[in-house]
Amino acid sequence: MSFTPLLIVIALAFLVPLLLSRFKAVPVIVGEIVAGILLAVSGLVPAGESELLILFSDIGLAFLMFLAGIEVNLQRLFIRNAPHKPKQLPIPLLASFIYAATLALGVAGGYLLVAWGLEGNPHLLALILTGTSLGVLLPILKTSGILNDDEGQLVFITAAMADFLTVILMTVVVILQTQGLSLEILSILLIFVAFLVAARIGMRYFRIPAVQRFFDDLSHTTVQLKVRGAIVILLAFVVLSQALGIELILGAFLAGMLVSLFKSPEDEGLIPKLEAFGFGLFIPVFFINTGVNLDITSLFANPRSLVLLPALLGVSLVVKVLPALLLRLRTPWRETISSGILLNTHLSLEVAVAIIGERLGLFTPAATSLIILFCVVTVLVMPLLYQAIHPRTSAQPLRWHLIAGFPHPLAGTVARELAAHGDEVRYYLPQGVSSDTAEMGGFESVREEHLAGLAGEVRTFLVLGSKDGENEAVVNLAQGLGISQLVVLVNEPGNLERFKALGVQVFSPMLYRPTILTLMARNPSFLELLTSTVDDRELLEVCLCNREIGDRALKDIHLPGDSLVLSVNRAGEVIIPHGSTRLEQGDIIAVLVDRELADQVRAYLEGLS
Repeated sequence: MSFTPLLIVIALAFLVPLLLSRFKAVPVIVGEIVAGILLAVSGLVPAGESELLILFSDIGLAFLMFLAGIEVNLQRLFIRNAPHKPKQLPIPLLASFIYAATLALGVAGGYLLVAWGLEGNPHLLALILTGTSLGVLLPILKTSGILNDDEGQLVFITAAMADFLTVILMTVVVILQTQGLSLEILSILLIFVAFLVAARIGMRYFRIPAVQRFFDDLSHTTVQLKVRGAIVILLAFVVLSQALGIELILGAFLAGMLVSLFKSPEDEGLIPKLEAFGFGLFIPVFFINTGVNLDITSLFANPRSLVLLPALLGVSLVVKVLPALLLRLRTPWRETISSGILLNTHLSLEVAVAIIGERLGLFTPAATSLIILFCVVTVLVMPLLYQAIHPRTSAQPLRWHLIAGFPHPLAGTVARELAAHGDEVRYYLPQGVSSDTAEMGGFESVREEHLAGLAGEVRTFLVLGSKDGENEAVVNLAQGLGISQLVVLVNEPGNLERFKALGVQVFSPMLYRPTILTLMARNPSFLELLTSTVDDRELLEVCLCNREIGDRALKDIHLPGDSLVLSVNRAGEVIIPHGSTRLEQGDIIAVLVDRELADQVRAYLEGLS
């Protein structure tokens, strides 16, 4: 078995991002597919002849679907709507209506394209038309600053639901086309039973504090037990898919969703490690090998195929934009139209469906090449159209903190401390609670019925009530409105795990009081530095996601201003850093910064600058 084709492909995977570094609008995946086409044309890597390349490519496909499954947050997907908005459809229900309308139009569009001469299965074509590229959509929503807003959540959940259901429906279509209506279709139910059993056992098992500590202790640099466990879950569901005779992408996708369910807020470093493993090796091989195996000659040999490209683009716009008009129930017209256009980006999943369809004889080589060309065009054009139509969001001033728990004394103390640091603070008042500004120490209030319109302005929501049940109700309300930064007081230590499962930051005085006293005894000046309101400093905790910084010594990293790195939390182990300490992807870094440079430091460490 020759390693030469694999060497050539991996060398290209290294060179493509360098060559595209000046063309930010072109996704690296597009460059990898084009590089594969050039390899095939040059004859350096003939199509389908390297077994090693095929193996790495199949693992890359599994990893691609695995990472896509991790992006699906089931808790957010099925979150309840705000109780004071009975006349407004919950986001998941509205997203379901949009997907149902998209699928209906997609089926009609698939049959129409086949009637016009596209040689492929109309049902698989429908799924390609209804899919959306989360990998392209997520960065755009983040950079637009709307991911946690009402509009951003609608678009994200609609896209996530489209990916999830497309994978399931594709498996059903493949079974029906290859084996007919038989008992084999029940194999899909079996893999879902395995998913539900694993989810039930894992959610209970991995939430046990002793088990969490055990895995944290064995997740240091040379073992990476959590990474190994995630890959075991991936391969277990891929093997189960093969045993049941269904496509591996469904098993890989469900495995990713399991990892998303199992990981806790302390496992933020796990995902970058898995992404480095997948996107660093296997996934580029899949896309380059896809380009190698594309039959471009068949596409150009039949000019009618190229003529179908504008028709395919037009049908896809109708399929996506018309159902997106339902977003008008929650968003203005420009946001509605631009969101429908953004949902019409197609890449990873659609390419995978086309490749599988050709393997099974459901698409001709010319049709597969046309579909991949269509995906490339949508990735290049649709984000540009979205940015041209979507109203530009002006840079927001520093957002304010919202505190629930008034008139609890702790709420007032925290409000005054934040105000002393120069932050704007407001109180949250639930229905039935009345008070005036004088009673609240001069702080403004936000009533429950007005919170929805102000949710996008909340920087941090501190839930400091004296009853855990009431605090949980406030958390559900806030998450339903898209507020993600939540700090919750847990009065009973036995409720800690339940609140952690909600994905919020928790504080329990009974548990943390000894830690704070120990800190004061050993480092009195350090605590004074953190609590002082005289200087203009701020303490940040940031997950290191900047790949340019990872695996570099602290002395070689130049943070903006007079920033000081205080500690590094690596897989639960707190490291007091020195100049020679090497940082790793996924480290949680505590850094003391000048307040005016806080956003700049955070963006630098997260790789957003």
